[in-house]
Amino acid sequence: MQELRLRPYHDLEGAIFRPEAGWLIPAGYGSIEEEVRAVRRRAGMIDWSDRAKIRLTGSERVPFLDGLVTADLKILTPGMSAYALLLNEKSRVLGDMRVSAFADSLVLDIEAAQKDTILQLMEKARVSDDVEFHDLGSVGHIEVHGPAAGDLVSGVLTADPRALPQDAFMTFAVDKSHEGQVGRVRGLGELGFAIWSPGSSLSELWDALSRRDVTPIGRDSFEILRIEAGTPRFGMEMGEDTLALEVAPDFALSFTKGCYVGQEIVARGTYVGQVRRKLFGLRVDADVPPVHGDKVSKVTREVGKVTSGTWSPTTGWVIALALLRVDEVSSKDTLFIDRGGWDLRAQIHPLPFVRGSA
Repeated sequence: MQELRLRPYHDLEGAIFRPEAGWLIPAGYGSIEEEVRAVRRRAGMIDWSDRAKIRLTGSERVPFLDGLVTADLKILTPGMSAYALLLNEKSRVLGDMRVSAFADSLVLDIEAAQKDTILQLMEKARVSDDVEFHDLGSVGHIEVHGPAAGDLVSGVLTADPRALPQDAFMTFAVDKSHEGQVGRVRGLGELGFAIWSPGSSLSELWDALSRRDVTPIGRDSFEILRIEAGTPRFGMEMGEDTLALEVAPDFALSFTKGCYVGQEIVARGTYVGQVRRKLFGLRVDADVPPVHGDKVSKVTREVGKVTSGTWSPTTGWVIALALLRVDEVSSKDTLFIDRGGWDLRAQIHPLPFVRGSA
């Protein structure tokens, strides 16, 4: 089991660890509600250093990857990034990533659990393309989210990222030996910045943010925050049993870039309207949240399944994301969720549940 290089700092904060994708990661530091409130009211920081970074080089790196993912990489200039999905020929979701463009390369930011699968898919697709894959190894990666994130991040870096547009990033000096990148990211409904640096643990940055009373948040509170924001996650809302158009955020799909794997089904669903399910928010009248896979019914007919559920400290409700048949539900319907034999009453709620500072 691999340990994060910031483990000593997490220990000082009283982190509770759990295994995930071969890593010991901080599930939380005490009160989940306090962590969630910190992000919504000021700022929270999370250690994502278990995420993989893969650099693509070669003269055909852009057309190669552009033919595999849903975002239009041809329009990216150095200093820009894009969130993208990998699909199969039937437009079902095989993975997701963030792609950052540099003058001589692309860098893929991939969730640890997806690294091997995505590398295998790219190796299989490479054939004779002039493109090489380089695992960057240990990469420090910290994200700061919240209304005050811009001021706090600019106060601890040698660069000021507050004027960056969405999905843009800039290079800064971490120390005499390491460069880092800081970029605007989304996901929790708040102003967000991702900071990463190959070879560096970013320990001085974490310490500097901590001294400015930025609250460390664990994966459990991050999950609550992203559900409140209505943000789909691979393995929960997205997977091989879901079509891209059912779950993907609009900014993840290009409808003008041309051919890529799964594009024909995406185009057909867009222009002909053949998408039967969509991701909905549910406000649940219960004390216990539903979980992934719980059936959702209208009267006696099943109309979909829950993908994620949680207690939301921000709203004071139990909330859930669910894939539902669009032609069988409306905002006026009373729905029922089967939670281990208990019927939980629910109603459709517009997404996001929480509108933050972003």
